[in-house]
Amino acid sequence: MRRFPLRLKIAGFAAGLILLATAAVALFTVILPWRAKLKAQEQIASQLVKTALPLGIDLRADGAHFDPARVHALVENSSRVQGIEIVYALLWDDKGHLDSAASSVNVPLLRKASEQLAQLYLRDRSHALEYLAVGRRQSGIRRLPIKLAADSGQSTIGRLDLGLSTMAIDSELRRSLLRDAFVLAGTLFFAVMSALSIARRIAQPLTDLSAAMGRVREGDFEITASPSTRTNDEIGDLARSFDEMAHGLKERERLRGTLGRYVSGDVAERILSEEDDLSLRGEVRHVAVLFLDVRGFTTISEKLTPTEVVALLNEYFDVVVDRVAAHGGTVNKFIGDAAMCIWGAPKHAVQAERSAVLCALEIQARAKKLSAERTKRGLTTVGFGIGINAGEAVAGNLGAAKRLEYTVIGDAVNLAQRLESQARAGEVLVSKPVYDKVALEVDAAPRDPVKLKGKSKPVPLWEIRRTKVVATEAA
Repeated sequence: MRRFPLRLKIAGFAAGLILLATAAVALFTVILPWRAKLKAQEQIASQLVKTALPLGIDLRADGAHFDPARVHALVENSSRVQGIEIVYALLWDDKGHLDSAASSVNVPLLRKASEQLAQLYLRDRSHALEYLAVGRRQSGIRRLPIKLAADSGQSTIGRLDLGLSTMAIDSELRRSLLRDAFVLAGTLFFAVMSALSIARRIAQPLTDLSAAMGRVREGDFEITASPSTRTNDEIGDLARSFDEMAHGLKERERLRGTLGRYVSGDVAERILSEEDDLSLRGEVRHVAVLFLDVRGFTTISEKLTPTEVVALLNEYFDVVVDRVAAHGGTVNKFIGDAAMCIWGAPKHAVQAERSAVLCALEIQARAKKLSAERTKRGLTTVGFGIGINAGEAVAGNLGAAKRLEYTVIGDAVNLAQRLESQARAGEVLVSKPVYDKVALEVDAAPRDPVKLKGKSKPVPLWEIRRTKVVATEAA
């Protein structure tokens, strides 16, 4: 749909009002008075005919006979009556025949209306009268037909067609219309220019607000309404509301970013998208759970200051967060020097087991590389033990109304934590369900089944050492 600027709409509306007002003024001050003058002219002519013409009509047995001298006097002397000028008078008898002898034409008035027709009349009177009798519309002449009747009014004795000159009235009409046209043009020009100026003052703040809203839509929440919008009216109210909205969105993004630092991005998005804060209720999901823990952390922490401990863990956990995100997983929580990562909740994972195993191998590789760099700098290093299991688990908000945490619980989660406790630094241990999913893609060594807490029978384990096909590391 084509876009029309607001300023043009306002200017067009103002111009339309001016045109409508001018048309109304012209109608009541020019057109209607002009028509009233024409009507008055007809009434005067009719009255003049009723007064003067009967004296020139002789009613005989063979019909009515008109006195040409009377008719000619009526035409020639009409100008003496104010407001009327008769150009011609055409008489018809009761049988509808034109009486050329009794008909009369005022040549000077006809010449004013049509020089060509006046010349024709002077050359060929009969032909000119026939032309006028046809009744063709002539500029400056208004035709007025009058029925002639006997004194009793019962029988028609003929018809009189008067050609009334409207040149004076039409000339006055043209002068009035020309004057109104100049007034209209000037008024319209002034109105449009004024409307454009006012419209610009109204529309510019709205244009600035629209541009600012476009910046907000692109994610710029630092933008504020321009000074042109800070008026003491409805636009100023809109600008202040816009500033409050932008501030609210900025605060929301700050909270989103802050929330994303304490919970995973997927969980943060899910929480913010829910209308009800408590709507993330329990649901059964197939998940892959990865637990990792820093080996020998207690001994290491005794040798370092608290600040050094936090810096050490954060540097290694940066690797964990980066690799888990790269493989579509979620860092669900940090538990001291341990971390719990899941695939399949809150968003679905197509190959949860494969993603978790590849992620674990990359974490171990990156941690080993980081340790080498820290060793060169003379800093303390650590290693991760990793355990992975997969299965059905319950995912949802756990806790109380005042303190909630999105997590997964169940036997599959517990087993993953038990596997992690069996892994030494640099090892990745997986359960049978996980191994079955990745057996064709990795080099793995079976470990002796171990008796784990909560399990009646020993649990078979596999140590994943490397992938058979070198995968391209995610950036």
